[in-house]
Amino acid sequence: MAAKPLSPAESRAATASAWRIAFWGIAIYAGGRIAALLLQSMSMPAAVAQAVIAEWGTGRLGVAWSDPTQPVPTTAAIARRAGIGAAVGLVAAAIVVGFLATTRAVLLERSAPAASMIVVGLVTAGLYAMRDELLLHGLVMRSLVSVEEPLLKVLGCGLTSAAAAYGEIGGAAPMAIAAQGLLGIVFGSLWVRDRGAWPAWGAHTAWLFGTGLLMQGGFFEARVASTPWGGADAGPLGGMAAVIALLPLALGALVGSARLQRRG
Repeated sequence: MAAKPLSPAESRAATASAWRIAFWGIAIYAGGRIAALLLQSMSMPAAVAQAVIAEWGTGRLGVAWSDPTQPVPTTAAIARRAGIGAAVGLVAAAIVVGFLATTRAVLLERSAPAASMIVVGLVTAGLYAMRDELLLHGLVMRSLVSVEEPLLKVLGCGLTSAAAAYGEIGGAAPMAIAAQGLLGIVFGSLWVRDRGAWPAWGAHTAWLFGTGLLMQGGFFEARVASTPWGGADAGPLGGMAAVIALLPLALGALVGSARLQRRG
């Protein structure tokens, strides 16, 4: 059944609300970046501060971890939703790292991390995933709440992820920006499917943790090929190989969102 079209007054109110959320979202994001700069020598406090700012700010803009129109989920339900997302993130990490390694975009060298480093890596991944999901994707869902097309929301998540990457690294690494945009599409599709943050947060956490273990000094350290294919100084996700590896995942997310749209 098609949704009832908005009246002109409702449409104007929705547009004004979207602009207000976008404005304050940028302000919250800037506050997080300032906190990161002030605490750049202390990685864990920096991660905590940014996550707290994101949670506090987006919560006041109406971003919810679970669909507010549904009953409050149980702890078991939350764990299940986050676990499903984590499985998606781990599979994505394994696929991408496997592709990079087999195509010689990176050379993986064994490493022997301490158990404490693994725990810190997991906690840090969860905090950064929380920051990015709430700020980059949750605000998209909130600002486009009156939009019925899931595809537009998913593409919006890709755009905000790419824009954030551009803001951090500039235009010198276009493949890295594209890779983050494709990841935003994958995580955004989990938002629209669940109508909440838990699966996307689980997937993002598992992605960061998994790629950290496999390429950033966990179980392996990646030596990036100094070619456009590998990414050179842009890192393992800054080359053509990473974009090609992520493209099927993003396309699958778009196809799934399109099917969700047709069912709706």
